[in-house]
Amino acid sequence: MLIGFRKKIKHSQHHISLKTQLIRLIVLLLSIILTHILAMMIFEKMSLIDAIWLTITSVTTVGYGDLYASTLYGRISTIILIYICGIAILAQTAVMYFEHQQEIKNSKLMGNWSWKTKDHIVFLNSPRYDGEEYFYKAISEIRNSKSEFAKLPVIIVSELFPEGISDRLRKLNVSHVRNSTTNNDALEDANVKSANVIVILTPDQNDQFADSINFDLIDRLRDMEVKGRIITESVKDEDRGRLRKAGADNIIRPIRSYPELLARSIIAPGSEQILESLFDNLGAQCVRCDLRIEDKWLNIIEKLTQNNIGIPIAYQSNSNEIITNPRADEYITASAIFIILNEEEIKNIKKIKNILA
Repeated sequence: MLIGFRKKIKHSQHHISLKTQLIRLIVLLLSIILTHILAMMIFEKMSLIDAIWLTITSVTTVGYGDLYASTLYGRISTIILIYICGIAILAQTAVMYFEHQQEIKNSKLMGNWSWKTKDHIVFLNSPRYDGEEYFYKAISEIRNSKSEFAKLPVIIVSELFPEGISDRLRKLNVSHVRNSTTNNDALEDANVKSANVIVILTPDQNDQFADSINFDLIDRLRDMEVKGRIITESVKDEDRGRLRKAGADNIIRPIRSYPELLARSIIAPGSEQILESLFDNLGAQCVRCDLRIEDKWLNIIEKLTQNNIGIPIAYQSNSNEIITNPRADEYITASAIFIILNEEEIKNIKKIKNILA
C-alpha cells in the first residue's frame, strides 16, 4: 500500500518539486494527527495531553499500551486515521525528507544551487584550459595567506565544470554555480550583491573581444548595485581605461602560468600592478648585481638610497639560496644582490657595485 501510495503521488504530481510534495505531506500528516487528537477528546473523553500522547505513540508505532481507544467510534477513528493513513503518510514523509536532503546535496555538488553566502569571493568565468589547477593554486595562495581573505568562502560561476568541482577545491571551502555569466540568474545564485570581492576572468587570454565581454559584465554588476571590489582581467592594455570607467577597481593581465598574481590582487590590491611592472621592459625592473659582499642589510639599503639608486629586495647567499626581504639588522654574506631599479638607473650597475664595494 505504501508503494502504491508513493507511485500515485509521483504520477499525479511529477511536475511538482520534491520540496513542495514534502510540505504537502507534512501538512496532511499534521491534519490527520490533529483530527485524531480531536476524535480522542470527543469519543474517548480524554484530556488534551492524553489525546496527544495516544496519537503520537500510535502514529510512530511505539504503542506503550497505557492509553487506548475503547469506544466504537474511537476505535474506528484510530483505524482510519492512524493505522490506514497516518502511519503510511509518516513513512512516506520520512522517505521523501531523505530524498529531499539528497537532492539538495546533489544540487550543490553539481552547481545547481542558489547560495546565500555573504562577504565571500566570487570568480566569474574560468580559464578554458586547466581551470581546475588554476583555481586550486590561486585559492590555495589565498588560504595560506594571513590576510582577512584567508577564510572567506569562494564561489565559482562557470559552465566549464559540468560534473561539478573537484573534492580538493571543495575542501578549500569552494562552491560552484554551473551557469553562464551572461545570465543574471547565475549572478544572483552566486549572491554577488553580498560579495566582498568579485573577480572577472577571461576564459581565453588570446580572445581580442574578451575585454568587451568583461566590460558588459562589469556594467551589469554595477547596475545590480554591487558594492564589493571588482577585479577584472584585461587582454589589451589600451582597454584598461574604459574598464576602470565601467567600474573595475583593479585590472590585471590574464597570466595563466602565475595564478599567485591573481591571489595577490585580492589579498593586497595594487600589488598586482607592482608585480606586473616587473614583467615589463619599461618602468621598474628587478636587476641582479653580481658581487661578493659582507655587511648588514640595513647598511646596504642606506648606501643605495642615500645615492638615490634603487631599492634592494633580496640577495643570493654563498650556497646559492635566494633570501628575500631579510631583516634589517641581519648580517649577510652574499654573492649577488637583487635591486629594484627604474629604467634610467639600469645603466648604473657599475656605479652600484662601486657604492656597495
